[in-house]
Amino acid sequence: MGVSIRQDESLKKYRTARWCLCIAFLVFGIANLFQASMEYDGKEEALTGVMMILIGSVQAMMFTMVALVFIRPSVVTLRNVVIQLAVILLLSGFLFIARFTFPLNVFYVIYYVFILGYVLLMATYTYIFVRSYKVFKKQMLDYYEDEELLYRMRWIQWIFWSALVVGILALMLITDNHYVNMVFTSLFTAYFVFVTISFINYQQYAQLIVRAYGDETQEVQQETVQDMPVHVVHADVEKLKASIDEWIRQKKFVETDKSVDEIASELDTDCNTLREYFNNVIGEDFRSWRNRIRIEEAKQLIDSNPSIKIMEVMTLTGFNDRPYFYRIFTKIAGMSVAEYRNTKEN
Repeated sequence: MGVSIRQDESLKKYRTARWCLCIAFLVFGIANLFQASMEYDGKEEALTGVMMILIGSVQAMMFTMVALVFIRPSVVTLRNVVIQLAVILLLSGFLFIARFTFPLNVFYVIYYVFILGYVLLMATYTYIFVRSYKVFKKQMLDYYEDEELLYRMRWIQWIFWSALVVGILALMLITDNHYVNMVFTSLFTAYFVFVTISFINYQQYAQLIVRAYGDETQEVQQETVQDMPVHVVHADVEKLKASIDEWIRQKKFVETDKSVDEIASELDTDCNTLREYFNNVIGEDFRSWRNRIRIEEAKQLIDSNPSIKIMEVMTLTGFNDRPYFYRIFTKIAGMSVAEYRNTKEN
């Protein structure tokens, strides 16, 4: 709760995610205290497995909700979070009571059914995240036509996949081994620090993501390239070409985090016509074309000043992510940016 969140409508679901993080950490802390008391009292080890199911299930749900808030805010509601949490707590409570009310052999049957349910729960959340990430990726690329922006947000995937690894490792807690508990606690603590840092950094991307989903309800109304009438492709081609030439002359292509609609408006056209023009006249999509002219600009900067710093080249050509810039430069230029600069220095 100590993470400061600025007052912004785009961060409404972000506050829900903060509660999810708090609950996940609180449950983990309570479970550790409970385990410590059982060890101190010398009670049976079977309850450790019950705590594992509770900890793992709550964390799997909470961290999945956090990841979903980052990529598809509209699908996460406080009501859904509360309902899922209540179901997990009720089932965990039933398993806990079953240990003291059912014969031991019956309890272990129920116990292993719950472990299977835990595995299925992780598989379900994995399916939900993968499906949601595909929607997120398509939405971001359609709205911004900027692969680098998506590349800069790759840590969102890391949040979920590392949470899945932690969830799988939680199965080791069944052994009730002191060293296993220490390893798991250390990994979870490191993971929680990583999520907290990512959570803080997310604020700079929140508005970009919310904007991309702002037109989600209009998605069915958008015409595809195949469905658009042919005359749209040929209308005002020369005018659009002149606008693009002027856009390049003003180096507008180095500006970042702008939607296709904003760029189309600068070119005095609409996004569908712009996409049609690039696909049918230029022969490549806008995203690939812009990357190509950015790299050409980078090469010109190096040609004119071989001693220029690579980070400066990256910034001046509209790239924000260094690994992505290196990858795209190598792909388009046929050599790394360092190799290209060396050829100009020699």
